[in-house]
Amino acid sequence: MRTLTAFLIGVLIGAIAVWATFDRGSGLLGRLRRPPTGIPTAMAPGGQVREFRLDAKPARWEIAPGITTDAWTYNGQVPGPELRVREGDLVRVIVINHLPVPTTVHWHGVDLNWKMDGVPGITQLPIQPGESFTYEFVATPAGTRMYHPHQDSNAQLELGLYGALIIEPRNAPSYDVDRTIILDERALDFTTAVAMGQAELRGADGGNGRGGAFQYDLFLMDGKAASAIPIINVKPNQRILIRIINLGNLTHAMHLHGHTYRIVAKDGNPVPPTAQLRMDTVQLSPGERFDIEFVAYNPGVWMFHCHMPNHGDNGMMTMMQYEGFKPIGPVGHALHLAAPPAPAPQTAAATVSSPRRGPVVTVPMLDNRFAPASMVIKAGTTVRWLNRGQNIHTTTSLDGSWDSPGLDRKQSFAFTFTKAGEYRYLCRQHLLNGMVGTITVK
Repeated sequence: MRTLTAFLIGVLIGAIAVWATFDRGSGLLGRLRRPPTGIPTAMAPGGQVREFRLDAKPARWEIAPGITTDAWTYNGQVPGPELRVREGDLVRVIVINHLPVPTTVHWHGVDLNWKMDGVPGITQLPIQPGESFTYEFVATPAGTRMYHPHQDSNAQLELGLYGALIIEPRNAPSYDVDRTIILDERALDFTTAVAMGQAELRGADGGNGRGGAFQYDLFLMDGKAASAIPIINVKPNQRILIRIINLGNLTHAMHLHGHTYRIVAKDGNPVPPTAQLRMDTVQLSPGERFDIEFVAYNPGVWMFHCHMPNHGDNGMMTMMQYEGFKPIGPVGHALHLAAPPAPAPQTAAATVSSPRRGPVVTVPMLDNRFAPASMVIKAGTTVRWLNRGQNIHTTTSLDGSWDSPGLDRKQSFAFTFTKAGEYRYLCRQHLLNGMVGTITVK
């Protein structure tokens, strides 16, 4: 028995030794040998301290010749400045808030200390108007990253607060052209006043856009539309890298004419060579990034655009132009936008049944709650839900007794309770935030 045990132990030790020889530190044993790696807190050897300043401030921004709009900007531009560092650098960003509202900056895709993540109420207090905050982190991992607020994100991103953070690897490949392009959409009537709740969007739905009810006018690349977008200048045989970032609300399908390219990174993370697809159109969901790489092999002037026709026709189109070539004629046309329609009459009340005679109780709908969340009433009482918050809300009963449409600011919905019982209801938009209520009828 002892001989058999010794033999089995010897076989096991030999197998492990062979495995370790072929593993070479990259497989399971390699992972077991390496200690767990945490978030780096110190600058890497050979790294540098890279300090930037971002002034969040209002501005007028020209999207295309003759078309300007309200914007909230970093350093007076949309997108904000591209911050380019090397992996292992110590990054220090001083954010000064000149906006009329609080803000933060989130470093999307960066491994950092949680207190630097820029989420109000979770990782930090919001940066109040007139105040500043310093973010500090070690740049890792390498790749195409981005930055944007997480304070009232829908409004602040819509007005232009976003930018690219490029973390170059220590041994970065060499490119002749390394271009970042940020995709976005723009509703021209989404102004500072709308964001502040002092005005409403145009059209029959009105509102302030916080429920996603935007009517987009233009589709942007790097904060510009159509001929205002800087073209991509190349020469034959150059090695090209284009980093595409979707910081908008919609999906976009970016197509380059006359060329195919390889997807070398997804969301900033390298794609292994054996998995790199060769494509001519790549689709990006909100928040998604793709790095595309190719060698300039087909001289001429080539269109680069979103293949969703209404997006490309309304601004999301530029060119890749080889040295020595020019477009045959005028590129596109000036963007002529129809005047906004006159505001439609607001239907401030919607009811599933006409309110009957009897008492009326109003339940304010605030940003993520009903106030109060529960109440006791008598049969025959009409409850009127009034949206006094900034977001679109609904009031929807669990038993199907009533279901309101989306209610924007100052809109209301009424229902008369005629039968005793307990009625539970919720906001379909904000159920996960705990926006539920109970009405007990006696």
